Formats: sequence, structure tokens, C-alpha cells
Amino acid sequence: MKKETRETEDDRARAALADEDPARATELMVSVVLRSGVLISAGVIVIGLILLVLRGAGGLGGGIASALAFPHTFASVFSGVARLDPLAVISLGLMLIILTPVSRVAVSIVAFAMERDWRYVAITAVVLAVLIVSFALGKGGS
Repeated sequence: MKKETRETEDDRARAALADEDPARATELMVSVVLRSGVLISAGVIVIGLILLVLRGAGGLGGGIASALAFPHTFASVFSGVARLDPLAVISLGLMLIILTPVSRVAVSIVAFAMERDWRYVAITAVVLAVLIVSFALGKGGS
């Protein structure tokens, strides 16, 4: 009986994505982006915590020294992830959770364009531009 319920949900999702219900298709796309972003970022953070436990927490109680060891830039995060540095992996997970709502805005632009709702495409594009400019002007881009 449970399989029957699942098939019904899948059928509704396919029907919505086949333009039978554009509003439902938008909701599905946004929910998939948000759910995926949270799950992926949580997984990355957990991997970082496991690496931290396996490698030991050396330097974490060191106040200023540990704050300086924590990666602060994209370059230091990505180079640290390449070395499997636990703090860099955790930072990557945090970056992913921050980018999740931003990607939701980008997906919304596509969804509104599919619905041919050009007013909301324009409004959402402005919101995305403001988000991108705020990240570029803030310390996130340094």
C-alpha cells in the first residue's frame, strides 16, 4: 500500500513538470533545491566533523590561533578541502548552506520564465543581483 502512495506522488510530480500545473512545478523545483542544499551541506559538515575527530582537535582551544587557522577566503577553503583539512571541509558545508537560498532565487527565475511571468522574472533577477553584489562587496569575496 505504501508503494501505491509513492507512485501517486511521483505521478503528480511528473504531471506538474509536464506543464499540466506550472505552479506545482515551481514548488517542486524550489523544494528540491532547498532540500538538496540542506542535505548536501549537512553531509559536508558531518564529514568535516568526522575528519576533525579522526585527526584530533589540535589548535581548537587556542583562541586567536584557532581563529587564524580557520579558513576565511574561498581560496583557503578550497585549498584546505583539497588537503582534507577538517575546518576547511566544515567551512565548505557552511558556504553551501549560505548558497542554498541564493540558488533558490536563481531557480525561481527559471521557474517564473517557464511560467512566462516576466514581471516576477525581472523582480527575482534584481533580488539575485543584489545578493551577488552584496557577496562581492562583503568579505565573502575576499
